[in-house]
Amino acid sequence: MTAGGTLQPVSVQTFAPDGSEVEDVRCEMSNDEGTWFVMAPGSTIVRRSNKDLQVSCKKAGMDAGFAAVASSTKANIWGNMLAGGGVGVMIDHNNGSAYEYPGLIKISMERASQHIEEKQSSQAESSIQQ
Repeated sequence: MTAGGTLQPVSVQTFAPDGSEVEDVRCEMSNDEGTWFVMAPGSTIVRRSNKDLQVSCKKAGMDAGFAAVASSTKANIWGNMLAGGGVGVMIDHNNGSAYEYPGLIKISMERASQHIEEKQSSQAESSIQQ
């Protein structure tokens, strides 16, 4: 099975439309494996899945921020396939350990929905596409 298990820490930061950081924002994150809550800026641990992580952040007096955070296949799953064959890959797929979310999720507090995917670089930051 791939390293890292079925749980993953994620951090959430929230920003106003002008780019300034917004604090004390209640965020709810959910996928097919559960629902988690965090006060942004902050961190929590979520269960990995091949489904997007739906994020909803709200603060009184502000527009809410919504995002679908893409789940990506971890690179070491292919090594697992070579070493252990299809059985290990199926186990990792079924329990979610073959997937990961960006470690840092940046949410813009505005009406537009966002789609967040991990950049293809050595830094584990997310990019926001509207």
